Amino acid sequence: MNLAALDVIIDNNVEMLESSARENKVDETTIVGIAKYAVSNGYDKLSIAQKYHFDNCIKPLIEEVQCPGYTHECDEYQRDCTNILDDDDLVEYYQNARDYCDSCEAQASADAHSKESFFRD
Repeated sequence: MNLAALDVIIDNNVEMLESSARENKVDETTIVGIAKYAVSNGYDKLSIAQKYHFDNCIKPLIEEVQCPGYTHECDEYQRDCTNILDDDDLVEYYQNARDYCDSCEAQASADAHSKESFFRD
């Protein structure tokens, strides 16, 4: 479980937590509060009720996060990706420093290089 990634979500994209709360029919401020408490004190310090909400609303955002897939700029559809983002990459992912898993990132780089070569020639 990547609490550093959760801290980035809290600071930069709290809307993700609020959206997850709404999807689970839980008060948004409760989920944000639990997330902040977990970052400061650790998961083990949460009460049983807090752990229940954490596991349902927050954990899917910071554990076993699936790559969103890659869409080539000329394609009309997004290519689904079944890869799970590396836990070590989640902080960068949520800081928008990375957009994809290593495989999709490599494809995006290759496509950008091909496009650059095409227009340079």
